[in-house]
Amino acid sequence: MEGPQIAFFVLLLALTGYLGNRLWTAINGPSYKERIQRLAAVDHQLHNHTVEFARPEIIQVTDGLYMAIGYALANSIMIEGKNEIVIVDVTESYETALEIMAAFRNITKKPVAAIIYTHNHADHTYGAKAFIEKESSPPDIWAHESINKEFQRTFTTNTAGYRRAMRQFGVFLPDAVNSGIGKMLKYGDGKSTLGLVFPNKFVHKRVTNLTLAGIEMSIVHIPGETDDQIGVWLPKQDAFLCADDMYKAFPNLYAIRGTPDRNLLQWVESIDTIIEYNPQFLVPSHTRPLVGKSNIQEVLTVYRDAIQYIHDQTLRYINMGMDPTDIANKVTLPKNLKEHPYLQEFYGTTEWSVRTVFTSYLGWFSGDAVDLSPLSKTEKADRMIKLVGVNKLLEQAREALRTKDFQWALELSTYVLITNPGHREATEIKLDSLTSLGSRQKSANGRNYYLTSAFEEASLIDTSVGLQKSRENGVKLLPINLIFRALQIRFKPEDCGHVRTSVYFSFKDSNTHISLTIRNGIAIVKNGACLQCDVVVTTTEKVFKDMIGSRIRSITAYGSGEIEIQGGAMNFRNIMSCFERS
Repeated sequence: MEGPQIAFFVLLLALTGYLGNRLWTAINGPSYKERIQRLAAVDHQLHNHTVEFARPEIIQVTDGLYMAIGYALANSIMIEGKNEIVIVDVTESYETALEIMAAFRNITKKPVAAIIYTHNHADHTYGAKAFIEKESSPPDIWAHESINKEFQRTFTTNTAGYRRAMRQFGVFLPDAVNSGIGKMLKYGDGKSTLGLVFPNKFVHKRVTNLTLAGIEMSIVHIPGETDDQIGVWLPKQDAFLCADDMYKAFPNLYAIRGTPDRNLLQWVESIDTIIEYNPQFLVPSHTRPLVGKSNIQEVLTVYRDAIQYIHDQTLRYINMGMDPTDIANKVTLPKNLKEHPYLQEFYGTTEWSVRTVFTSYLGWFSGDAVDLSPLSKTEKADRMIKLVGVNKLLEQAREALRTKDFQWALELSTYVLITNPGHREATEIKLDSLTSLGSRQKSANGRNYYLTSAFEEASLIDTSVGLQKSRENGVKLLPINLIFRALQIRFKPEDCGHVRTSVYFSFKDSNTHISLTIRNGIAIVKNGACLQCDVVVTTTEKVFKDMIGSRIRSITAYGSGEIEIQGGAMNFRNIMSCFERS
């Protein structure tokens, strides 16, 4: 086929596709993507908030103290000593951390003496490898002693937490604005690499005085978003690095991506601790630094008072017998706090905060007997359909949409879709409801979650993209004992509930010994040797991790002798088949 013929053929295909899309739109209305994009809007205050971290830049806070902002969701901070530097927080991926390291190298070529993780969150820890320039002599990595416990919790809920995080941060949204406390999460899209390195130095006191890279500092335990969170006090610079205890947005007292309840009074006490240091410079791990003692004191004071207000008023209404939904509608901040520039709901919200206070004190039960054993969503949907029928539900959903009662329209359309998957009108109503709710959110988290859910409902986004790569990276980097802890929650009692056996693993390269016992539908992992195990496995950590990630690798490992099994290879294979691979 000649060039002109090829060009004509391509044009014909394009025209056919264009006319086909126009015909589909004429008959069925706009495509789902067009429908979402037509309704999607951005709260103007949230849009303007982007200026806080609009472009990648290095800010010199004061002599020897630099902040990298706008590169990713979180900041990375460099403290410069006479001959070496210290890095505090490393952002969420190897790639973004490399960009930051290159920018820091424009300031100084001094080697990295130490890295400090303020807490375990991915956006503060996953880029560490980029700051390790000589693997033969890596810097020490400091963290709170409880950080590994937090890592274990994160990795055991990886699948659920990952997808919810992708929604909260809007990683796959075509029109994401910002993430409330940073530009965007630069991880999870399948293109970024996990560069986590586990810490080797731990602090356990309330205040730990150190000298790193010749720099005098105090590491201060200031739990807030996490129990393992630490801050850094630099007396020479009169600067406090406050991690995530304060940023220019209402605090995320509960994260909709899924987190344990956050202790609000503990957070308040941590801010009181920072106030006592009375710093001239306040350097958060999100948003820009603050300068000036009186300015910092004023911001920290309203911040801690807002958190205490949410806590105290929620408990007040709990003791009046109100349920969490009613309390969430009741509690609002006083005008002077609500309008403060550092308490705008670009990230957390008062509503979500009230709910986490309720559950932290009283758990999931509202107190009303009707909620003791509630019907599932599927059961409710079935009964709603039987009660009034699909047509009536759709009629009410349409009316709710027309009157901008978007939550009710969302619930009604969801009932229809549970019993009638793919129902076009119900899908359209649900998409319109999700998009309208998302467009009205001042919180980036709320907007991202609603809109991502709309795109998922329309099968235009898959939030599991990148999950397998993340899992494979995690398996390679995780300590072997954490991998075995994760195995516990991958056990399949429906297939192996009858199994009673035990396996002893000996890893030659690390001299690590782990026993795995299966009984009563559970798997029990313990460190140490097993005296009377049914199967004994001798191998290396690397080979075992490869086997976890690949069935083919498992077969070659058996054949090559890289794994030795006493008690029968087939028996061991049957035992390992009791665990989900993904």
